[in-house]
Amino acid sequence: MKTYSVMILKADDSPAEIHHIDGTGGPAFDKIYPLINASMIEIAQGRWVQSDGQAINVDLFCDEEALLKADAQINHRASHLRWHLFKNKYGAQMPDPRLAGDVAVVFPPRIKLDKNWTPDFHGQPLVHAEDAEIFAAADKVASIID
Repeated sequence: MKTYSVMILKADDSPAEIHHIDGTGGPAFDKIYPLINASMIEIAQGRWVQSDGQAINVDLFCDEEALLKADAQINHRASHLRWHLFKNKYGAQMPDPRLAGDVAVVFPPRIKLDKNWTPDFHGQPLVHAEDAEIFAAADKVASIID
């Protein structure tokens, strides 16, 4: 059994929480469910990029039913992690990277995070100016479809 560092990113942009959760092949789902207020988990992928340029791929444990909830909220921080992966993989032809609801960012077992650690998003806004335009356009299209 391995111990995984798990960062909970709330959709309401409240401070991130760090947990250390044991599991085989990943953290135990029964420990993640209450942390992200979910009853079903979908695993997506993202890319954590440090301010010094180092990057690592991470798993994003998402609420499978987040968009079905009455108060569904886009999780901009988790979406940014997914955007980094998609930018690297797909370039300009990337699919919509947005994720909704609270998300558990699962780091590989070799990466250990301190409980007081605060995420460093390069000292920049969560969405850079050039990316904000893309997100705004996607939001506009999504609102027309609704």
